[in-house]
Amino acid sequence: MKIAQRAAALVVCVGLATACSGPGGPGSATAGTGTGTTTGTATGPGATASTSANPLPEAGPSPAQRVDSSPRWKRVRSAPLTGASRLVDVVATGPGAAWAVGFADGAEDDEGVTVMQRWNGRSWKEVPLPALSGSGGFDATGPDDLWFAGGGEVSHWNGRRWTTRHPFGISDDKHFSDVSVDDGRAVLIGSGQSRSFIVAGENGRFELQIPGREGAFNAVTARAGHAWVVGAKSRESCAGVTPMVLHSRAKDSTWEEMRLPDLPGGSLRAVVQISPTDVWAVGEIVQGGGEPYEADRSCPESYQRPEEQVTTPLAVHWDGRAWRRMELPLASGRLTSVTAFGPDDVWAAGHEAAFLHFDGRKWSAESASGTGTVKAVAAIPGTKDLWAVGAIDEWTDQGQDFVLRRDGRGPRG
Repeated sequence: MKIAQRAAALVVCVGLATACSGPGGPGSATAGTGTGTTTGTATGPGATASTSANPLPEAGPSPAQRVDSSPRWKRVRSAPLTGASRLVDVVATGPGAAWAVGFADGAEDDEGVTVMQRWNGRSWKEVPLPALSGSGGFDATGPDDLWFAGGGEVSHWNGRRWTTRHPFGISDDKHFSDVSVDDGRAVLIGSGQSRSFIVAGENGRFELQIPGREGAFNAVTARAGHAWVVGAKSRESCAGVTPMVLHSRAKDSTWEEMRLPDLPGGSLRAVVQISPTDVWAVGEIVQGGGEPYEADRSCPESYQRPEEQVTTPLAVHWDGRAWRRMELPLASGRLTSVTAFGPDDVWAAGHEAAFLHFDGRKWSAESASGTGTVKAVAAIPGTKDLWAVGAIDEWTDQGQDFVLRRDGRGPRG
């Protein structure tokens, strides 16, 4: 799970020599429900292509759209956090066990300090974190198996204490952004010197599997012997970006880049595996194909601020044969998180507290009344309930974190 951090610009091409984001064709999604594709399909491995790392920008203006509020979403009191606060990730391992991470004591120009809360079945309580040099990613399989990555360090909680490792030694030019754990093996992504990397390991021993390539690795999930990394890669001649997915099998250091439909301006922010032949990834498409990242001198100097960018939600699905873009019932916004109970019960969330649900045949949309941006959503094992976390007035001195829970019993309302 990725702990999202503030961005000064949209995805793309830090340090690319030959390809980076820039003006390109529109990438607007077709509104409506259903499972049809809007841009075709692509199968098999693709040639390895350069991509570029970036955090998630703020949402831009969007056309008016109506999403009905669902009374099933209820606000749950979180642990009191001081100053401007926000929660950006949540992981649940059962009805009485969940963890949320975020920031407190922040401000408009300051992320603040990293915090963690635990749900004990009755209430959320703040719990201590290891002293890391930065904020990155978090994952958990149970109360005695928590993983936290920050800066160039990885910490593991075994139920009694945190143990911190430094896979890169004393190097300070590499920073982890996400971690996922499968059967004791951690898979981590990060960036350094404008290049993205993948590290994997277990029992305190780590292997650098992709030492560095130009591009955006935004999220990772490792489940059932498979690992998936999603992000964006540059199109040729500074013509914008397009989504990217990498795949690896159990304990294999070889990563294959999957072939996806070419979606100018598209970037993937989150991924969930239901099975090795049922994988969902979500994100957004920037209309116009995306603008050059201001730090990349190889692209034109034109630069569009994130709040000026118009985006449409993006969801792609792997069925074991091909990746397909799905039609969604929202015409604007972006998706930040995805979770699933099974093939016929998939949930995605994002800007303006919009939630999308896939029932195995079609997508529908609902919202949580009076809530800001949802940063993460998680299915609660053993139930049909969901946790969601986020922030109201994010990136202001008045920012306030929130926790929502959706009652999944009975017909959806």
